Amino acid sequence: MKCAVITPVGPGHQALLADSCAPSVAGAMAYDMGPFTAVEHLVMDDTQGRHGRSNRRNEALAQARDNGFDWVFFLDADDVMTPNAFQAFGRVIAAEPDLDAVWGLICTFNEAGEPELREGQPERIDSRAALLSVEPFLSLQIGAFIRAGCAARFGFDPDMDTGEDFKFYYQLWAHCRCAKRPEIFFVNRRGQHSTGPRGATGADWSAAVARQWAEQLAELPVWAEIRDGDGAPARMRITNPRDLIQAAHLRGEFFEDSSLSKLKRLLKNPNPAIVEVGANIGNHVVWYARHLDPARIYPVEPNPEALKLLEQNIEANGIADRIDRRGWGLGAGRGEGRFAAVTDNADNLGATRLVAADDGGIETRSLDALLGADRVDFIKIDAEGMEMDVLDGASELIARDKPVIWIEVLRGNMMDFVQGWCRKAGYRVVDSTAYLNTVDYFAVPRA
Repeated sequence: MKCAVITPVGPGHQALLADSCAPSVAGAMAYDMGPFTAVEHLVMDDTQGRHGRSNRRNEALAQARDNGFDWVFFLDADDVMTPNAFQAFGRVIAAEPDLDAVWGLICTFNEAGEPELREGQPERIDSRAALLSVEPFLSLQIGAFIRAGCAARFGFDPDMDTGEDFKFYYQLWAHCRCAKRPEIFFVNRRGQHSTGPRGATGADWSAAVARQWAEQLAELPVWAEIRDGDGAPARMRITNPRDLIQAAHLRGEFFEDSSLSKLKRLLKNPNPAIVEVGANIGNHVVWYARHLDPARIYPVEPNPEALKLLEQNIEANGIADRIDRRGWGLGAGRGEGRFAAVTDNADNLGATRLVAADDGGIETRSLDALLGADRVDFIKIDAEGMEMDVLDGASELIARDKPVIWIEVLRGNMMDFVQGWCRKAGYRVVDSTAYLNTVDYFAVPRA
């Protein structure tokens, strides 16, 4: 087999190529060729910035394919190939000969110039779904051994100034047999971005790749797993990795897990009946089912986009038998009304608020009307500014059942809640968590 190592050399990278990159390729060839009978380093000059690195890589790919190379390896001019790269690849492909592309561990030079593995990355990735469940920064980098035919089939998008690497990766993982394995093929030197008319920063790359990641997640159902005790992990659907709550799920955590732990200490009733105003995508609903053994959960959620994910997360965690859907598609307020949903930040679906509109597509009900005679032991209220309306609409229920209350309060409503509502209703605040614009209060009956 033959392998071509492809290195585009952009503006400002000439010295790096000569001092470290090219010698590292020669050193790896001298150390051990692994499964290859021939290796050639295809250095593609673009020091004037006239071509673009994608065009240079694509030209090298065509050259490698036309000259009978079986595999290619992409190595940027500011990176260094490890001495045993070919040998390490040989171990992988001998064990898994059907693979079309193999990535290794992400290894970078630290400030002292020593190589170190990137913390938090998975050692192995075996599927497209697994790849999409990992933050791109922690998943893959350019240095990979790829069958020349597969690489040439897709190539790099020459119209992209940054992020073209992940577009290439995502195409390969969707159509070829790809894997990441615990080997080190190269060491990355961070902060040495090529300059020139089409240069880009790390922030530019992050933004471009995040958009692609979200597009991929819209195509393929991907689930984050949260291991928070014995038994099977919780499974939460990921559609937007930049969403505040879904980002926590990708980290393997429940959103607001510290506040949820506070609730567990406060709520003493066995098998409680729980009302969740602003259920969003089900972070709290799933946690309640796993940790509180509730008799019933009443999610109240008006946002159709959130409801789709809420339904999927309920089904995925096998808790549908605990769910009462009477609040499905409704908002909670003082009484009946019509509202429109407004999401100011697409990456914070949980902050969707309701705005009064006579022709709005969302209806509200009071909790008194919605719950009727059903007993309630705990109410969680996250109503994005309508929290006092929700309390007013639940006055009879609260007076009757004296539930524990966890409520998000806008800072402008703090005095109304603490000095006004709590005194009038006979409640006291026992704990709180402060955020930038809101405070979460935990309140219990004074008696």
